[in-house]
Amino acid sequence: VDDLLAVQQSHIFRREYSRRLRSAIDAQAVFVDALQTSPTLTTTFSPGYFSQSLRQIARVIGARDTLGAMRQTFFVTVGGWDHHDNVIDNQAAMLPAISQGLAEFRDALVELGVFSDVTTFTTSDFGRTLTSNGKGSDHGWGGHHIVMGGAVNGGSIYGDYPILSPASPLDVGRGVYAPTTSVDEYFAELALWFGVAPSDLSTILPNVTNFYSPSVSKPIGFMKN
Repeated sequence: VDDLLAVQQSHIFRREYSRRLRSAIDAQAVFVDALQTSPTLTTTFSPGYFSQSLRQIARVIGARDTLGAMRQTFFVTVGGWDHHDNVIDNQAAMLPAISQGLAEFRDALVELGVFSDVTTFTTSDFGRTLTSNGKGSDHGWGGHHIVMGGAVNGGSIYGDYPILSPASPLDVGRGVYAPTTSVDEYFAELALWFGVAPSDLSTILPNVTNFYSPSVSKPIGFMKN
């Protein structure tokens, strides 16, 4: 690869591709060296994909000073929740892995001394119906999310927990529930904690003014600071 990248390309696209590939290789080397400075964790992570992904994130957080990172954002995608079939069996297998991974990640953050500086939260493209399609569930609207961190006012459900009944006023049909808290409020709370100024919320979340005025009020209030 080094020999190929050393060739002086006459075509502009080939030159640019070579430049970017070289930059990526060099950045990878810097990143690997920085990871060597990350403290060795005594927290044990499970062998599954989710836990191992969070382990790697914890290692990168541990190397933040070497990397010169002021703020870091990570995401892990866990698919397979579109349970049109066998929803109970599938969730019985998948949810414990999420719970275990989050518990291990929490322990690692406490070990690194950064639990209050890291907030972990879930997002999803869509919710699920609360009635069965005969074998599982279908696409819905409202749903619940998890927020974890030392800066979180934990142990509470924020928003209005719905009445779980076919007669619920939030059920718009077939077990599809209308949400009582918008994703804009949810992300606004996280953005404020992350350092976004209230006056800038409407720039990054254009719909937030449909739910409250960023200049005079705060969203849900699940963050301590």
